[in-house]
Parts: sequence; structure tokens; C-alpha cells
Amino acid sequence: MRKRHVIFSYKHEKIFFTAILFTTLFYFIPNANGQRKGQKGAPVYTGTIPIYLDTNYTFRERAADLVSRMTLEEEIKQLHTNHAPAIPRLGVHQYFYWNEAQHGVNALFGNLNNGDTKHESAYGSPRATSFPVNFASTMTWDPALIYKETSAISDEARGFLDKSLFGVAQNNLGDSRDNYGSLTFWAPTINMDRDPRWGRTDEAFGEDPFLASKMAAAFVNGFQGQTMNGTPESKYLKAAATAKHYALNDLENNRTGISSNSSDEAIRDYYTATFRYLIEHAHVSGIMTSYNAINGTPAVANTYTINVLAKRTYGFDGYTTSDCGAVGTTYNTFPNGHFWAPPGWRPALLDNKTIWISTPTNDTVSGEAGGQAYALRAGTSLNCTGYEYTLSNIEEAIKAGILSKGVIDRALTSVFTIRMRTGEFDPSSQVPYTRISKAEIQSPAHQKLAEEVAENALVLLKNDRVSNTKKSLLPLNPDQLHHVLILGNLADKVSLGGYSGLPNLQVSAVQGITNTFKKMNPHIIVKFDNTNTSTTSVEPVVLNEEIKSDIRKADAVIVFIGTNEAVASEGHDRPSLAIPGNYGSLIYQTAEQGNKRMILVIQSDGPLNINYIQHYFPAIIFSGYNGESQGTALANVLIGKKNPSGHLDFTWYMNDDQLADKSDYYLTPDKTNGLGRTYQY
Repeated sequence: MRKRHVIFSYKHEKIFFTAILFTTLFYFIPNANGQRKGQKGAPVYTGTIPIYLDTNYTFRERAADLVSRMTLEEEIKQLHTNHAPAIPRLGVHQYFYWNEAQHGVNALFGNLNNGDTKHESAYGSPRATSFPVNFASTMTWDPALIYKETSAISDEARGFLDKSLFGVAQNNLGDSRDNYGSLTFWAPTINMDRDPRWGRTDEAFGEDPFLASKMAAAFVNGFQGQTMNGTPESKYLKAAATAKHYALNDLENNRTGISSNSSDEAIRDYYTATFRYLIEHAHVSGIMTSYNAINGTPAVANTYTINVLAKRTYGFDGYTTSDCGAVGTTYNTFPNGHFWAPPGWRPALLDNKTIWISTPTNDTVSGEAGGQAYALRAGTSLNCTGYEYTLSNIEEAIKAGILSKGVIDRALTSVFTIRMRTGEFDPSSQVPYTRISKAEIQSPAHQKLAEEVAENALVLLKNDRVSNTKKSLLPLNPDQLHHVLILGNLADKVSLGGYSGLPNLQVSAVQGITNTFKKMNPHIIVKFDNTNTSTTSVEPVVLNEEIKSDIRKADAVIVFIGTNEAVASEGHDRPSLAIPGNYGSLIYQTAEQGNKRMILVIQSDGPLNINYIQHYFPAIIFSGYNGESQGTALANVLIGKKNPSGHLDFTWYMNDDQLADKSDYYLTPDKTNGLGRTYQY
């Protein structure tokens, strides 16, 4: 039997808010200036403090009280993710909900104080420790290690609140160093890697819902400051995680206009299973709804997936945000939307703008007002970018009878409950995480941890004996080597993956191998040539005679192939499993030189079709985008300092013929032309 959680009805909700408002009228006694002494922009009270500032009440009670004091226009502005303005009379600071921390803090969009090159790049990206992407770190199969990683990431997120950074790099939202800052992050991505061609496989946790659930729960528990089993370490959150993208969202091509159609069994047991686990075992603070429709209804306004499943069945009680611009998919036309209207309405175009027409009455409402109203009604609280969240649209929806203020109150209460749980409205002395300083940002301990995760994420796919020897090719012993040759442009690049910051420490494979090998053997020659390879080039590689000679005499030849964000990324799926670019010609010409001591390193966001080239290599290592110390980690595995203990978190398909259509969200062979999805089916 599925666990169900009952939420109070609109009727009871109205009574609840009225009671809170009535009670707090007796406590709210501001002075003439409406400010609290010693805190800029905060109210002052001459009597008993109001409920929303009284720590004896629960966070939800306090949030409800605060919301009850806002005007409708103030409430609407607080539900914009990109800029929720301050409300000085209530002591509410301006807020920016959208921040990113998929595998390290990489975006603090509320930071308006750019300029500190030590803590941010010239483009404003934070300079923070960059760990392997989730796809890579999941290959450690070690939740405890991921827990340590994300504990470090949220320490750095807190470090960016350090008041000594004010004016240069602080995650500060306003003109005062005393403003609290933003601690809501749009991470982690927990969609299933059901198809290896998906452009964002590197962000997620693999194709298996059980493994993904365990690893993602460790991510959230570490990030939010909870124990490994989800028990709070404090009543406060260290930072708020937002699981995305809910749901059935793992196709980039035309992602804002497609419908992901599948069975209820697949939706519950596969596509939302990890969301459920994070709700029940990690108490994730937020959920982001996705761009796609689900069985014809836009995900952002899907009452079944948001309200029935996430809230009432799985027990979710945090905030829900749209993906950025996703509210617009309810009414926009393809490919920018679904041109949808709820039952009882039909969409139409009037002067190139969408309107909804009531089926029984022919009354009309604008698509913007209708889309925002039904997103709120379904349970999507925040609007990322906020274009539809205007007073005129909300008033139009209320007048049309498709929205009530109580729905907005409920949405905003969930949002402010989480903000209060970060300690924003409480004395800093009561919040243990306020003692975290900027010293955590890119600390030596965090950099060493990133290297440890990278080492444990490497997968040894093959390690055969070389001809006429009794030993496997790996590990290499630099003391016994004279000449090592590294080929392929990816060896000299640090592929950090999507949603990456710009860490000060970045070690490529060329750097890592050279430094590590020379420490053991100062006389060894390590040579690199990019051979004019790239993931996008269509020109065949032509090796010159010098490189051919180097290949023949080398004690070890290490060839790099793989993918990067030019091959697959957000908004762009991989077209096939074929080895991209011109790496194939590099492999053929290298193999023609006859050296049998060749190692293939594949750094990719998933499997490649290597059927026709794998026999050239006695040893093959697979790596995801492996963080800032990827080169050091690889070198340590090559020499045996670290045993390659990683395991794949995906099925290695032989070729495209084994893959179902990317847009087909069914899983079983009977629904996918006999092919099935993932190892389960």
C-alpha cells in the first residue's frame, strides 16, 4: 500500500491563515520608523515580537504569519525566482532563489558584487572546488563519499556568505553586509539516464533508480546538513537542495514542446522513484518542474504528478519551482510550448498571443494569466524568470475564477518555510552554519577530497596481457619506463562538464601524468601531441613521421578519445553512439605503427561504439568528466597507487541498433519495438 499524506483543504487553509493573522495583530507593534534597532531594513517592535520572528513557533507557523502580513502585490513579487525584492517594513531582504551547485558551487546569481578574482572569474562564476560530475561520482558506488563531497560543497556555499567578502564576491543580496544572502540551489539533477544520447547524462546519477536514489540521497543529506540517514543535525538547513527536473525529462531536442508519454507504472516506479526516495529519506527542500508535458499535460501545471504523487502520495512539503521559463510552455506554441489549456477551456490565438476560451461560456482569459494560475493550482510555487507573475495577470486569473489568494498564500508559505529554515530570520548566534567562513572555499582539504572522488570514479574496462608477456599492461611502473607518449587533444583539457565553476586548481591528464611519472623517474620522457583531433573535426588525422616514430619506440602509448559539451549538453542531445570527431582515424594510424603497449582512455558522458577499435588496446579506462584533479587521479590509477574501483552506472550498448527511439518513454520491450530500456528491461 502506498503511503498517503493528507493536506488541508482550501477551507481549512483559509481558517488557518485567518487565525494566524488574528493572533499576530496583538503582537505586531512597530515603532514610528517601522524598524528594529540595530538591523538595517528590519522592523522594530515595542511589545512582544510577532510570530514570524518568534523561534518558539514552528518554521511553517512563522512563515504563514509572515505571508499573512503581505499585500497581494508583495506576495506576487516574492514568487519571482530571479529577484524577489525587499520588504523593509517586514524585515524581508531581497532574495535570488536561483543558484547552482551540481558538483561544486558554480553560480551565485544574486551576487552583484563582481570583481574579486580570487573568489570569482571575470564572468562572475565562483571560483570554488569542482568535483566530478554526478554521472562520474556515481561510478564510485559509494554514498558515504558523495555525502562528504556535498557537505564540502555546502560549506563553500556558506563560505560565500562571509561578511568580509562584501563588496567584492559575497553571495549578498543588497546594499548591506548584514543582508543574509541566498541559500537555495537548483541541484541535483536526478532524471534517469534512460537513453545514453541524452544531452545531460553527465548531470544525473545513471540509469538505475535504486543506485540513483542512494547516491542522490547522499548528495542531498550532505548538502543540507543532515546525517547520512536524513536525520537533521540542526533545526536549520545548511543549504537548500532542489531536485530537478520533475518529471520524465531526459530529452533535450524540442524539450519545451514535447510530451513524455508513458504508463503510470513507469512514472511511479522508474521516472519519479528517485524523487520519492529523496522526499522520504532526504527531505529535499525543493523540486523543480520540467519543460516537457507528461501524457499531454505540461509538467509545470500537472496536478497528477505534482499534487497527487509528490505531495499527497510521497509526502513532499517543500517549495516547488518551475524550470526557467517553463510556465510559458503551458500556453506558447510549438516548439516553445504545448499550446495547452485545462479541461473546460480551449487554446486559441488572438493577434499572435494565446488566449483560453471557456468551453461552456466562451469567456476568455490570457494564456499568461491562465498558465500562471494553473501552475500555482497544481503546486508549482515559484516562477523561474517570473515573466507571467505580474499583478495584472494574477488579478485577471482571480477575476476569471480560476485562482484564489489562498493558493498564493499556500505557495508562498512553503517558500518562506524553507527560507526560515536557513536561519535568515533568526539571530546568527542560533544558526550553527553562520560560523562557516570563506576559508572553506577551495580549501586544501576540499581539493584533496575532489581528487579522492575522481580516483574512485575511474572504471577499468579492460586489462589484458601484452603479447609475449605474462603481466597485464596496467599498472605501469614509471621506474621501468623511458618514453611515454600521450595522444589526443582531450588529454590536455580539463573537462569539467555542465554547470561547472572555474576552480583555481585544474589538472589535465598531460599535467597529471607528467608530474606523477617524473616524481618517480626524473629521467622519463613524457611527450604529448594533440594530433589535430577534436570532438567536432571531420578532417582525418594525418600523423607525421616524428609522431609515428615516437609511437613505435614508446614504452606506453596513451590515447584519449571521448565527448565534451560540443557533442552533448543542455539543449543538445548526442546524435548517436559513434565516436565523435576524428578520433577514429587517430586510432587506426596509431595502431598501424605496431606498438602493442597501448592504453585507451575514454572520457565521455556515456558509452561509445568501440567495437571496431577495442581490440587494438590491451587496457581501456573509462572516465566521466572527473573534476578539477582528473589528471592526478588518472595518473594515480595508471601507476597502481590507486586501484581502479569504479563501476559503470549505465548499460554499454554496442551500437545505435540496440537503442529505442529517444522520444519513446515506455520501458518494456513490448512497448519499444522489442528493444527495452536500460539493463532492467
